Amino acid sequence: MHGTVPAYWLYGERLSDRFPDALHIEPIVARSSLHGWTIQPHLHHDLFQFFLVTGGGGRTRVDGRDHPLSPGSVLLLPPATIHEFAFLDGTDGFVASAAATSLRRLFDAEPEARSLLGAPAVLHMRPEAADLAALDGTMRLAMREFAANLPGREFSLGAYADLIASWFSRAMRGLRAGSEPPRDARAVLVRRFIERVEARFQDHEPLTEHARALGVSVPHLSRCCRELLGRSAAHVIQDRLMIEARRDLVYTAMSISQISFRLGFADPAYFSRFFAKRAGVPPSDYRAKA
Repeated sequence: MHGTVPAYWLYGERLSDRFPDALHIEPIVARSSLHGWTIQPHLHHDLFQFFLVTGGGGRTRVDGRDHPLSPGSVLLLPPATIHEFAFLDGTDGFVASAAATSLRRLFDAEPEARSLLGAPAVLHMRPEAADLAALDGTMRLAMREFAANLPGREFSLGAYADLIASWFSRAMRGLRAGSEPPRDARAVLVRRFIERVEARFQDHEPLTEHARALGVSVPHLSRCCRELLGRSAAHVIQDRLMIEARRDLVYTAMSISQISFRLGFADPAYFSRFFAKRAGVPPSDYRAKA
């Protein structure tokens, strides 16, 4: 693999373009047809993605491994998974994307779910299977909710994110032991680092502690992050704090000081400077414009 793999919120959308809903869901055709049914290699820093192919097919490459796609194929793509697609024209199905923060309720209630969803997987199920029909129905209902602008939309989308992630968690149970690890060791390390940051970003652990826990040096960790993500390991940590700060500013009534302390900052003034440097505006202005 050569060069930097681009990272998006959703394919073709810059990281700074949008703020994610609790769940984004769309038909495969919506984005793929715009790109000639070919999706180039890319990754998502914070998103879990869940695919269901209901018609057509093609192929996908996930962390360097090729997989065929056909009706009944389901894909689990955790954050930082490098993936690409070559769909057959007219392929039908769904892709649901949920930020790790949207699945916090599930992870708190079912700690094993984080582990089960932590590795990419491509599964092939019989199109007539009852479990597959349940996923299809859930995704159709979620897409209807996503397209509507009804009261409680964000709460409902969060509930659908939990349901879809729970389906994949159950599907992965018992299968993970026999799965092969990804071939690209850098991708494995970067994913483990992102998972560790996800669990500890409020603790503000130094990069040296992350590297020690992962069994690598700080320069090696940072080099892998730069090669695959196009940014340093330190920026991965900072970006994770910014994602959480934006969510709190948009979706909660907490004061700036409360958000600061919740995110592990001892000084609200320092948090405000940290946020303004990266967002271009102070937290209060960001909230006012949301």
